[in-house]
Amino acid sequence: MKPLSGVYNILSTPFLPDGSLDFVSLRRLTEATIDAGVDGITVLGVAGEAQKLNPAERQSVIETVVEIAGSDIPIVVGTSQDGTDLTIQASQTAVDLGAKGLMIAPPVFLQPGPGLTEHFRRIAEAVDVPIILQDFPTVNGVTMSPRAMAELCQAIPSITTIKLEDVPTPQRTAQTLALTGDRISIVGGLGGMYLLDELRRGSSGTMTGFAYPEVLVGIWNAWSSGDRRTAAEIYYQALPLLVFEGQPKLGVAIRKEILRRRGLIEHATVRHPGPMLDDGAAEDLTETINWVDVESLTATRA
Repeated sequence: MKPLSGVYNILSTPFLPDGSLDFVSLRRLTEATIDAGVDGITVLGVAGEAQKLNPAERQSVIETVVEIAGSDIPIVVGTSQDGTDLTIQASQTAVDLGAKGLMIAPPVFLQPGPGLTEHFRRIAEAVDVPIILQDFPTVNGVTMSPRAMAELCQAIPSITTIKLEDVPTPQRTAQTLALTGDRISIVGGLGGMYLLDELRRGSSGTMTGFAYPEVLVGIWNAWSSGDRRTAAEIYYQALPLLVFEGQPKLGVAIRKEILRRRGLIEHATVRHPGPMLDDGAAEDLTETINWVDVESLTATRA
């Protein structure tokens, strides 16, 4: 069970206008994400609207993505549930379908302590794949200090990686790694907004859903090869778009609209209840894409 590193793209879940799953777009999006050079794909994250899918739909999404990825691209599946038994069931199903890792956040409002440790201990005993601990208090209301995360990783060896998304992420990355050493890796999230600073403080990459994963791949490849200048140049050119797509509450809708414009999904539908772009936001997106000159950026960095 090795810690993860690199770029793991959190896949959006495409829907038709009536809200049903769009498997044609899912296949196209998965193929394009692999072609972007990612190290792995994560499905059924918050950015994938997993909380809006029923169990049969979640299974269908996993099956489709695993089939396309084959054995070359590891698939991580988000299996967070508020109940331990439900999380175990979702995790076992994901592993049976081919998941190579599980992204799991603490149950809503279950703060660090014996109950949270027991939750992860039972999951780890039920499955035999790495667990990525998702630190995302804006979604589940659970705040984990660097020491609490380090202690949880120490108690549960199956937790090999932390997906750290509680700001300030660069500082908290360094603080956590000082307590864990190389026993675990830390990857960022939050749409890649703080990726360069996270890398500076010891992050091993990112697991996020930015609509141009090849840009994040370019940053990571340059950084990991020792070319910090190129990594910074790519990051700073893309930063306005990273920030625009990373807007709280609206980000999923922005990302899907970008994917639609790229021809990777047919519709930008967000399942209800969910955000929608008004005309002004759509115009602002166009201006931001033009300002960043994203076509030249992706052409040279893909």
